Amino acid sequence: MERVQDAVLSVGKALAPIAIPRVPEMLLNPESEEYFRRTRRGRFDGIELVDLARSERAGEAAWEGAEGGWKDLVAILGENGGGPFVLGEEASYADFVLAGLWAFFKKLDKDGDLFGRVMGVDEAFGKHWEACQPWLERDDH
Repeated sequence: MERVQDAVLSVGKALAPIAIPRVPEMLLNPESEEYFRRTRRGRFDGIELVDLARSERAGEAAWEGAEGGWKDLVAILGENGGGPFVLGEEASYADFVLAGLWAFFKKLDKDGDLFGRVMGVDEAFGKHWEACQPWLERDDH
């Protein structure tokens, strides 16, 4: 579990300049948007999110920064019989942590530039995403 968390944090941190500026417009209501923008500014050296999204930090440098995390996740998913889950054929808490990262990127995707690109990193990611679908369906009844 710790290896998955470390890899997810590594990828999340690397891709934050791409993903985080999209959160206000794509996920939040207007009241939450103002708070989010104000509080996140301090996390990115005082840079406004709109400027962060246009910066070099949100370009190929972000994707290069994620490479170590991708390699770790590919290795983890390749262990224990080759998946589709972290433990092989059985889902675990680590899978839900990883599926949460996939779902976050999917919500913030614009024409395949985030989730689509992530899923293209390795076929194990798409297999994992598909295998986790039963747990990602909403049941509001």
